[in-house]
Amino acid sequence: MSNFEALWTFQTEDIKADTIANEIRRSPTRQKLERSRDFILERQKQYKQIEDSISGLADRKEMLEQALARAVDRLDQLRGRMNGLDPEDEASVEAMVREMSDAREELHSFEAELSHMNSDAGAYDKQLRSVRVEAAKAKQAFDQLKVDYENESKTKKEELEAQRARAKALESSVEPDLLAEYMAIKKHITPPVSRLQFGQCSGCNTSLPSATLSKIRNGVLVECETCGRMIIQ
Repeated sequence: MSNFEALWTFQTEDIKADTIANEIRRSPTRQKLERSRDFILERQKQYKQIEDSISGLADRKEMLEQALARAVDRLDQLRGRMNGLDPEDEASVEAMVREMSDAREELHSFEAELSHMNSDAGAYDKQLRSVRVEAAKAKQAFDQLKVDYENESKTKKEELEAQRARAKALESSVEPDLLAEYMAIKKHITPPVSRLQFGQCSGCNTSLPSATLSKIRNGVLVECETCGRMIIQ
């Protein structure tokens, strides 16, 4: 068997193995499994984001509650001072009224924000419960899909191992330099080797010039200028 024919025979078995590997990767069950995994990861990310939001909300709420307590104390102190003012001192009374009005507005602002935050906290709790339920259901589905995929792919993986072994056994029949070039080309295009058919590269159907055809027919290894494959007769 010539070097090129040995290479072609090896490629035939090598590509068969790749075909089986692709069938395993493209299995509908595997694709469902990957989508289920991605869904779970997304829910975990969402859960963390909600927890961070709740944590930030709790910190802000604590600050607001302290500010609210100070505002209540301030308003109580203003009321006490108001009761001690001379009613005839109009300027002092008016100033005190304005200060009390500002204190009430500040108090109402804190109360409104706290009320809004309590509403947000309730919404976050509801979202957390929903995400937990969705994640739990997705995990059950994922576990079942994983079992289904393992059972389904077991036979295919055994077939793949056997085919890889057949291809591996043929490597020694190919010259090392030729095999190295085959592997290098395979990283970019598959299959790496094409036949010369009707003056064309069978890989990309490009017509070849007469000088190139002459080289191929004389047993010279030529790479297609269009697709980069090795062309053999």
